[in-house]
Amino acid sequence: MKRIFFNILVIIASLSAVSCAEKVDKNVTWPEWASRPILSGMSVVATSGEKAIIAGETVVFSAEIKDEYNELTGYTLEVKYGDNVVLSLAETLSGHEAKISKEFVMPFAAYLPSGEFQPEVSLNVVNVKNGRSVQRVAKESNIILSRPASPEKLYVIDNKGQKFELQKGEGEYFYVTAPGADLSGLGTSFHIAAKASGNSPDYSDLVWGYEDGKISVLGKAGQAISAPDSGGKGFKELGFDLFSFKIEKLVNHVVTFDKENLAALDQGGVKYLAMENVKLIKDCEIVFNGFGDLKAMLQPDRFEILSDKSAKYTGHTAQWSIYYDTVDNWLIVNYASFHEPGQIWVTGVKACFPLGNNDTGNELKYLDGDGKSRFATLSAIKDENGDYRILVYLKNSFVIQLFTRVKWSTQIALNSLTEEYGVITKDGYFINPGKEFVPGVYELVFTVTKADNNNGDGAVVDVSLTPYAL
Repeated sequence: MKRIFFNILVIIASLSAVSCAEKVDKNVTWPEWASRPILSGMSVVATSGEKAIIAGETVVFSAEIKDEYNELTGYTLEVKYGDNVVLSLAETLSGHEAKISKEFVMPFAAYLPSGEFQPEVSLNVVNVKNGRSVQRVAKESNIILSRPASPEKLYVIDNKGQKFELQKGEGEYFYVTAPGADLSGLGTSFHIAAKASGNSPDYSDLVWGYEDGKISVLGKAGQAISAPDSGGKGFKELGFDLFSFKIEKLVNHVVTFDKENLAALDQGGVKYLAMENVKLIKDCEIVFNGFGDLKAMLQPDRFEILSDKSAKYTGHTAQWSIYYDTVDNWLIVNYASFHEPGQIWVTGVKACFPLGNNDTGNELKYLDGDGKSRFATLSAIKDENGDYRILVYLKNSFVIQLFTRVKWSTQIALNSLTEEYGVITKDGYFINPGKEFVPGVYELVFTVTKADNNNGDGAVVDVSLTPYAL
């Protein structure tokens, strides 16, 4: 009897399963499910047929896409060199199947590594239900890429038709005008070219211009690079970095700090030599007479050492006051005015000037002396993207607070982008150590997400902390 009952149950279960299966109509119900497109046959092949090519040569990307259940809507093809996205192409799709055959130039882009390497090429496909598939081209189906050979010289060709030669400088990728070159008549824009055809760029070789918001290699005549601002002083030198694609410059303006002629001050027991309210132009030259090792006294986030007695100022153009701390051998560059817009003051405790260490006694100290204790409150510099930056030595249990003025009511509300190194207190106004923090020099970057009002109140910034090797 038990055996018969068991067999009946098995039969009933089997009939139920068949009945449920027969109710499933894939063509009706499955399109409502966000399926994922299937990618296959992905490859990157040079049109020359070679496996190893030079950046700037043409390649073809191929792939097959299929989605049985939902229609395709589009794809994005992305090429990365390391962490840098150098190419992004997007196109629409329709139907349930697609074959892609896309020809493009493998870019010669900024930060292209030396030696042979394989670019990261990935395809991102999406369907009407937002089902998505992302896949990289496998190594065996990808090309091998190298940098073009560095030219012996480059040319700056401006909008006036003038041509200025750039010679190889220090390092493999740096080019600079010859000493004594007359740049006084430089136009308002220019291209950089490996070859010139008369007084025009020769597009049969490398030509750099401005494209997609950055300096890039142009395949044909395109937008020129705007000449950098020199504060009306012109340029003593003009250079180009073939690795970063950045324009380097030295403004034709010299500021001299003569130790014997600086005013002597004493604040909070710290002795200073001062030059107050002096205009510093970004990328101008500063000569230091009577000082020792410049590397041991200058903030590396706003000075680039040129010689044993001179440095290029790399901060933003503004009125500054310069204080040489004779005890610690620090040259502190602070805003000349305590109450001007467009400033971020950095203060707190258990932190100090970037050349300090765990044993340093002269620390940040909450707007001490209303900003007159020079080491107690430091000034951030503004970069070309509008962000503010500063290097600070941070100790265990540090506290950092930001202000738009030397005034308590102008504290800035904070949001941390790097909580592993710095977390924000519940009230939103102080930065404390994160779980991965260790004492050392950090670069603090502040991105303003809400500007302050006319009184300096109400500002909000995103904050990131990054370990920095001096």
